[in-house]
Amino acid sequence: MDQKLTDAINLFSKKFSRFKKSGKTDRVTEPTAGQRLQQQIRESGERFKMSVVQTYKIYRSPFEALGKDSSRAQSIDRDEQLLLKAYELYAGIQDLAKEKSDEQTFVSQVEIKSPLAQKASYTDGGQFIYLMMWLYFEKNCQAYMPFFEEAGEGERLNFCPAGNFEFDNHDREIFELVKTEFYS
Repeated sequence: MDQKLTDAINLFSKKFSRFKKSGKTDRVTEPTAGQRLQQQIRESGERFKMSVVQTYKIYRSPFEALGKDSSRAQSIDRDEQLLLKAYELYAGIQDLAKEKSDEQTFVSQVEIKSPLAQKASYTDGGQFIYLMMWLYFEKNCQAYMPFFEEAGEGERLNFCPAGNFEFDNHDREIFELVKTEFYS
């Protein structure tokens, strides 16, 4: 048994001497605060991108993403149809106004009533951008952009020409990400 112990010590000594003779050793260094912050930013960006892509997949095709019996898919589909109907009404009124108006008789104000204006997930929750993109990309309704504006006690759905519409920075980032991921 002493011979086995001696052989093991000799083998370890040989390996250790090769390690010592190798010269330089690569030391593991702790990442700097800047490197950790960059890594956190990268990871946060990836999580944001995955979240946007997953959420838009649901709005793009709710029954495929959530199942044909899903009540959430039914709700999203209903909301999409409501937005499409509101868009078609607004665009139709605008087209008719261009065709029939003159200097003295014209449409001065259009107000579309929609149950979407009572859904907090759209008016306050940040989900409306996904409905907007569905309308814009999937239905090719690109002449007017929908938005919510304050109206007395609550919100109301309105539209403006797409050329005059300005996204906030967060929604622009989502819009560009979806455009790149799904439509480029």
